[in-house]
Amino acid sequence: MEGLRARDERAVEEFLARYKSLLHHCIGQFTHDATEREDLYQDLVIHVLDRLDRDAFDPEKGGFGTWLYRVSWCRCVDLRRRAGARRRPKLTPVGEDLPDQPDESPSPVELAGEQELTGVVRSALGDLEPEERMLLELRFVEGKTLQDVGEELGISLEQTKYRLRRATVALRKRLLLLHVAEEALA
Repeated sequence: MEGLRARDERAVEEFLARYKSLLHHCIGQFTHDATEREDLYQDLVIHVLDRLDRDAFDPEKGGFGTWLYRVSWCRCVDLRRRAGARRRPKLTPVGEDLPDQPDESPSPVELAGEQELTGVVRSALGDLEPEERMLLELRFVEGKTLQDVGEELGISLEQTKYRLRRATVALRKRLLLLHVAEEALA
């Protein structure tokens, strides 16, 4: 031990000759690449000698071979973890300014589609009879009840239901015609 701590050439050569197979056995559990094995072997030798310089080996706690294998194994595990950590990027928080609720407002694509659809519906409404258009606007745009629509137009509840149904069918037909015409042009 004293020769290794003093880096005596003969002591280091004897250490390397005696424990090379033990270190290679430990390394073999982590890699099969010859170049990587040699690099790891050199790293382990330097690490073990550094640990000896810091008096990490205590002969009262066990044999040198057992200590050497344990130190080598732990070093291999540490190096493997570091290599894995380099491959995985660290996620960093973007800050505290994240909203509590998702943004419920429509996206630009949704707005464009809505505007296009609004234009198509307005065009179809423009082609309807004035009474049909009035019924649909009172009921669906202004949100009035059937009773209120009937009172405003001066007709009975049953007539309001019937005429509103007829206006809805007329609008649906007009929208289908517009859609078919648009598909034919595309």
